[in-house]
Amino acid sequence: MDFRYQAVNAEGQAADGRLSAGGRTEALRLLQQQGLTATVLESAGAQGAPAIKVREKASAQDKRLVMRELATLLKAGVPLGEAVESLADAHAASRIGEAFVRVHAALRAGERFSGALSGAGLVLPDYVVQMASAAEMTGKLADALADAATQMEYEERVREEMRNALIYPSVLVCSGIGATLLIFVVVVPKFANLLKNSRADIPLLSAWVLQAGMFVKEYLLWLGLGTAGLIFAGIAAFSNPQVRMRAWERLAHLPLVGRWLVEIETGKWAALLGILLENRVPIVRAMELAQEAVRLVYMRVKLQGALRDIRAGKRLADALAATGILVPTGINLIRVGERSGALAPMLRTLATLYESAARERLKRFLILLEPAAILLIGAVIGTVMIAIMMAITGLSTSPH
Repeated sequence: MDFRYQAVNAEGQAADGRLSAGGRTEALRLLQQQGLTATVLESAGAQGAPAIKVREKASAQDKRLVMRELATLLKAGVPLGEAVESLADAHAASRIGEAFVRVHAALRAGERFSGALSGAGLVLPDYVVQMASAAEMTGKLADALADAATQMEYEERVREEMRNALIYPSVLVCSGIGATLLIFVVVVPKFANLLKNSRADIPLLSAWVLQAGMFVKEYLLWLGLGTAGLIFAGIAAFSNPQVRMRAWERLAHLPLVGRWLVEIETGKWAALLGILLENRVPIVRAMELAQEAVRLVYMRVKLQGALRDIRAGKRLADALAATGILVPTGINLIRVGERSGALAPMLRTLATLYESAARERLKRFLILLEPAAILLIGAVIGTVMIAIMMAITGLSTSPH
């Protein structure tokens, strides 16, 4: 079987051509024997035959795992160049493998690891490169990469918890809408003839429900298309970072949910700042990187004010106390950390406290949400059924 390929060698130079192999796996192995890492591999059969793409988008999980793998190899005593080359081979024919081929080529050319990683085309959080750059001066690159992977895991866990938290209310809302729609489409139209009965004394509520049911049944297709259009428009809007930021800002001012979001963002900020300081990143640069990870605009503005105070010579605890972002317990932890020289561990402790508080608040929110959603759905369905029964009663009691 013939394949067409595009690849890069150890120096990062591109190459392309054709080769014969028994399958895709064998083709990849043959390319590796030639010192090439495939970026695209496709069948060279008849024109129009589907191509077999081996280039995969690097997910956040892939990036986190490869940072953890690299830290593990370095801690085991594997030289940096060999570790990078090993990862390039292990992740061949993927975006991760392609990026590490470039890193390896840059290292062989004499470039520092942080610079090579920054120019490899692998989109990583800014703090990863900064931590690697600081660690190169202290000789603790393995520890820095392990800490970076830990922070990436923390951010991924926060995103996962937020997604999971949205699943349950989404199911409740969708089931309620579905049940109400079923009643309007199937049940309510069966009683629509009551509106045409001149002898029936139909209450106003019953008339509204019956008319709404007829409207929904008649224009069900257009209503469905309109709803689908709104959903797609919402998805397209939320793909814009500015729209997402404004949405987070609105949610942050809601009761229960708002405080939960603030605690999540504060915990993430404290964890990242602690890791950066622990890896010898200067406090001003560490504050800049940590505030960039915060999604709430008003928190960013307050943190920028704290950063100005720090540049003017204030201590971190005093600068943060003026913003009102942290509770007194958090300010005291930071102040103790500054006095004892253990600021980074204190920030880690603060992050753990906020993470625990956010989890507890989420549990309480879900406990309240379930009965509230059930009561709301029951109230809507009950109102519809009462309206129908009132219409039937009006017909039975009307004079003949």
